[in-house]
Amino acid sequence: MSHYVFNFFSDTKEAAITKLSAYLSKPRSDIEKALAYGCSSGSFIDELQIDLNAFNSSKVSIVGRHVTTSSPNELCSITDNGLMNLSQSLQESTPLSRFLRKNKVHIDVSNKLFTYRGTTIPIEERKTSDHVCFMGRNSVCMWSFGCEAFQKLSILGNKLYTLGATLEFFISGSIAEMLEYSTVSHCPEILNTIDQLMSAIRNPFASCTFPLCQKWILEYPNCYIIEFEVELPFMETYNPISYVDAYHDIRGCFKWSNITRDDYFERRIPQRVFDNRFLIENVISAYVYPFGEHYGSLLPGLSISPDKLKVYQVENEELTEI
Repeated sequence: MSHYVFNFFSDTKEAAITKLSAYLSKPRSDIEKALAYGCSSGSFIDELQIDLNAFNSSKVSIVGRHVTTSSPNELCSITDNGLMNLSQSLQESTPLSRFLRKNKVHIDVSNKLFTYRGTTIPIEERKTSDHVCFMGRNSVCMWSFGCEAFQKLSILGNKLYTLGATLEFFISGSIAEMLEYSTVSHCPEILNTIDQLMSAIRNPFASCTFPLCQKWILEYPNCYIIEFEVELPFMETYNPISYVDAYHDIRGCFKWSNITRDDYFERRIPQRVFDNRFLIENVISAYVYPFGEHYGSLLPGLSISPDKLKVYQVENEELTEI
């Protein structure tokens, strides 16, 4: 059985078209013609009359790259244990969990509790109408969206629970674009979130000085790109902010797949349908509209085993394999 690996970092457009043509069992010339129109995934699927349900997405892998920071002594945490998702990184003995503990911070992921210097507060993703002040005041919160501290706490809750604390990575983009994304080339993004939360708890009117981020940069100064292949069924290929509202945008992709509106809203659509649409979307993004980086994530709870990893140290936007 053929297996197709799409590497949007190094594949030429011609190589990607060849793979997509073979996978979809469509003539290469038809793929080229459909892509030439500057299409969307919906128009591409309609032009080629693609039944998204007809192709086994486990036959496709995508190359991902995860940007992280470490030190030469701690890099073995990745090479020995693999790439963990955020939940695992906080709960198991990892450089991140040990660093937080050393700085008197603990996140109890299972029980949704955040502890800083002995003070424990519940992690909540959104404010309810009867929300009681988590800062200890005996009153119902009167702020529409909660105070500054609660807003920062809800960002933490969103990362951990709404978004599933998944392992996130790039699936396309230049090295410069990846390194410029958020804080990933300097420190874990979660430290930036925790720093802002602690600053808001201490004094919501003061500027955040990001002490955890600064300490991490001193202890873990090296930047690494971790490369791996992941099969499409293990990726989160369809997770809109609002599943209901997203139907209007995706319904055109179902035209040739015998999928009804009821199938969508009753969530009866096989995952391979979303996987195949995701693949098509990213081929279009990489080769028709090649601007900026694009992202992927594993399904909640999954991680990448160490035998699947290639580790590169990054210096001056150059990669050196370790």
